[in-house]
Amino acid sequence: MMTRLLHSLLTAVLLFAVGCKEDGSAGGTEGVALYVFDSTSNSVMVWNDLSALYDSATVPAPSYTFGPNVLKEKVSNLAWGGMCLDAPHGILYLVSETGAIVRWSNIRSQASSVPSNEIVSFSLDNSSRLTNGTFGQVAIDSQTDTLLITETGDNGTRIWIVANASQKNQNDSIPLGTPLQMTGDKGGTGVAASGGIVYAYMDDGDSVVGPLGEQFTGSRLRKGSTSAFDPTLVMLGDKTGLHKYGSLALDTAGGRLFVGVHNTDASVTTAPIQVFQTGQFGTGGYNQAPTLGAIGSPTDQATLRVLSHAGTKDWLAGLRGQGSAGYPTVLLWKSPLGGTAAKVISLDSSVVIKGVALDGNAS
Repeated sequence: MMTRLLHSLLTAVLLFAVGCKEDGSAGGTEGVALYVFDSTSNSVMVWNDLSALYDSATVPAPSYTFGPNVLKEKVSNLAWGGMCLDAPHGILYLVSETGAIVRWSNIRSQASSVPSNEIVSFSLDNSSRLTNGTFGQVAIDSQTDTLLITETGDNGTRIWIVANASQKNQNDSIPLGTPLQMTGDKGGTGVAASGGIVYAYMDDGDSVVGPLGEQFTGSRLRKGSTSAFDPTLVMLGDKTGLHKYGSLALDTAGGRLFVGVHNTDASVTTAPIQVFQTGQFGTGGYNQAPTLGAIGSPTDQATLRVLSHAGTKDWLAGLRGQGSAGYPTVLLWKSPLGGTAAKVISLDSSVVIKGVALDGNAS
């Protein structure tokens, strides 16, 4: 009898533990590092302990600052959201507005000098660019080794798919291949991906007809794979809270998609970050409110331009921007759905930040 009782209790504990792992806070908030690219000094600043940075009354100096010449040569004009981290493999990617790419391997083991073989630069084929095209947010799917890069121009918007990103060689030119796009879409500025599933944000596009004949227009979220978007897996309409210059951040542990919008340019005064469940797509119609609510200050973060999530840990980071101008600040949300206001990390006034990444595998 006692043996059966102990077994039942142990089973319950194990089931509870497994259930906890599915929650977004399963990974907790410890063991996370912050990476920031400063376009002024063309360097990457790293804080190895994000919790310590967050709790400090003053901003401590970075744990490391790296500024190899290749950053100035290739990506000084970083795209908005043009930095992402393959955390499981310790590889940092930086992408310029013109399609130059720097891949930085063994990022956690760097010292004051960087071995030349651990930094590789390559580029997207310039002959395939959209008219007046500009690259934007980038994402890396660590499970499939696929780099995804948004591009928007006068004649459309699309996402470049760079397969086997960690295997590209020095000075490779990456052909366009088959990009990820949807006819009629415009202003794609946000992308996130994991396990072969891709999420994208578009400023506008063709109207979408609902099951009752109703028509929806405006900003939209799409879900698909690296080969195609599913036209039925789209969310748009007045309930979504989507507006202009959307940036995406994916919580892979909790199945949450954070969508940041630029209130100033959209002329709205709503919360700048909408939080959706990834399972919402295709289950409740096109015009859906974010089931996990909204966060952020409509005034303090009215110029939100970039979002990044730690993936397996419960941290969210944001950057502000207006036009082509970046700011010397990073916004941090610890356990973002817990209702805590963002902490502002203010760096030297000369710093210009357009790329940020969180390392949820730092420990």
